[in-house]
Amino acid sequence: MAGVVTQPDRPGSRGVVRESAVKAAARALGIPVVQPAGLAPPEVATVLALRPEALVWAAYGNKIPKRLLDAVSGRAINVHASLLPRWRGAAPIAHAILAGDDETGITLMEGTAALDAGPILAQTKTRIGDRETRGELEARLATIGGELLERELPRYLRAQLVRRPQDVRQITLAPKLDPALGALDLGEPAEALVRSVRAYTPDPGAFTTYRGQRIGIVRASIAGGRGAAHGTFEIRDGAPHVAAGAGWLRLDEVKPAGKRAMSGSEWARGLRDLREDARLPS
Repeated sequence: MAGVVTQPDRPGSRGVVRESAVKAAARALGIPVVQPAGLAPPEVATVLALRPEALVWAAYGNKIPKRLLDAVSGRAINVHASLLPRWRGAAPIAHAILAGDDETGITLMEGTAALDAGPILAQTKTRIGDRETRGELEARLATIGGELLERELPRYLRAQLVRRPQDVRQITLAPKLDPALGALDLGEPAEALVRSVRAYTPDPGAFTTYRGQRIGIVRASIAGGRGAAHGTFEIRDGAPHVAAGAGWLRLDEVKPAGKRAMSGSEWARGLRDLREDARLPS
């Protein structure tokens, strides 16, 4: 019997609880869905009641217990959004952007009880766009991963894929993003700040403050300008600019607290009494 195990429904934006895309797709296909909060023994028993012959998971968020792996004789595939062993962990896409990687991809590895440590079965690469946000790259990788899995899963189940151990010397870690680190440190170079904005979009969000109000930074780009102390804030050609540790950051799209996202120019038009010594954060 086929079955889907996914995380419990949780509140999204504005506190509204919506079912995940995985759950909706499974329901549309008539596939049983279970949503345990974890995989303790009672929850594992619920999964085993589905009588699985193989396991496939992607971005599940819980370690897979050995009891489950043993139940399928180790026939398990983990679809991971990085080129392992680079970026093991919960946030591989964001960390690839933060590090300025030129490319990333999808790895199919044999699932093990250890986090992202199984042998590599197949990989595919893709370039990271210069302006691509984590959300945009995540959507692309989801499609790429689905195609790779569809192509290689039958071969894996026929024992036709070669297992390649991960090179432990090349391991880098990708822990979950800390929302507090979304506060832009304007002492950093503009190039690094742009990567932070991309990596933190759409969530948990990059931000600064202006006159005590949180301003989410949705899109930003590098701009030229005169030498100035980092944090210097000015409107130039109708768009908001802030000096960084090296270069200037143009705020192309922002989301003021409690308001919709808007272009930086639209936000700038609403600012009043902008002083020559204005700074961010403030």
